[in-house]
Amino acid sequence: MCGRFVQKDLKDMADAFDARLRSDLPPRMLDPRFNIAPTAEIGVIGLDRAGLRSVTAMRWGLVPSWAEDAGGAARMINARSESAADKPSFRDAWQKRRAVIPADGFYEWPQKGDRKQPWFVARADGRPMGFAALWEVWRGGEDGPLFTCCILTAPANDEMARIHERTPVMLMDADAVNRWLSPDTPEIARHGMMRAPVPGTLRLRPVTPLVNAVRNDGPELLAPYDPAAAAPAPAGGSLL
Repeated sequence: MCGRFVQKDLKDMADAFDARLRSDLPPRMLDPRFNIAPTAEIGVIGLDRAGLRSVTAMRWGLVPSWAEDAGGAARMINARSESAADKPSFRDAWQKRRAVIPADGFYEWPQKGDRKQPWFVARADGRPMGFAALWEVWRGGEDGPLFTCCILTAPANDEMARIHERTPVMLMDADAVNRWLSPDTPEIARHGMMRAPVPGTLRLRPVTPLVNAVRNDGPELLAPYDPAAAAPAPAGGSLL
């Protein structure tokens, strides 16, 4: 599962993934974003007609080409990798329209008592991660074609399962990115990539509940946070 994520510097991410920024990329896309929510416009890496990598803007939340309207996008921000090849909403994109969504990390909300505490997940080595993604183009609107995308997910490993039973499929090295984007990669090989990263390659930590509100968007969302220290004292006593 992935419901929010971070893109701090799209230009640096493009360089990290050996991609170019498209000339028509909206300038606002280059602003740091620390709390990207479903249906937002995000930077996505794919192959252009010349087979070169480029970063383009797409709406997060896939709208199938055959959909009557774009209203269901918020429900299709993720696709289960186990069934994407067979589901009508995703199967054509699985075969023909694969992409990578670069991210500095993502958030999850494990239940703790009667509340949910946000956690931030990033690579332990500090490098950007690449989510395996699918994209589509919908032509049913009056404003021209709408490009949308979703993140593929897989069952979590023991490390990730502490905070969620699912995880985004992360392409952790250049070879994985090449194989995912290449039109020549056999389907069986693509299925083999749909798994959680090796334990120890991620860093998981709690972050401030300010993340819960989409309007909050700044580096303070990633600052060190101790839920125990922030918890209110019990009635009639103290935390000490």
